Amino acid sequence: MEPLSSTPSHAVQSSLSKEQLQDSAKQKGIIEYQAPPQELESVSISQAGKEINQYTKVLSNLPDIRQERIAQIQTALQKGTYIVSSEDLADKLIQELSGNPSDSPS
Repeated sequence: MEPLSSTPSHAVQSSLSKEQLQDSAKQKGIIEYQAPPQELESVSISQAGKEINQYTKVLSNLPDIRQERIAQIQTALQKGTYIVSSEDLADKLIQELSGNPSDSPS
């Protein structure tokens, strides 16, 4: 039985030069394929795409929670001046119960 080598086989191969590997591949009948050079492709973004990108950047900088609105409602609740329209409340309850929640204020 032969002793195991402490050098991995891939380490031996990596010590060969590129030319040696190519020569070895040619001797074994392995053909090297080189893809033909491709023409450079150009991409242009429409004006609408540019505007969408601009709005997306602006929206990404907005906070998810409007702290100033929360503070206004908390103050109104503490003062007892926060009033919810019974019609608005009923509409929201119906939307929630029917499975059609609406994020738009009435």
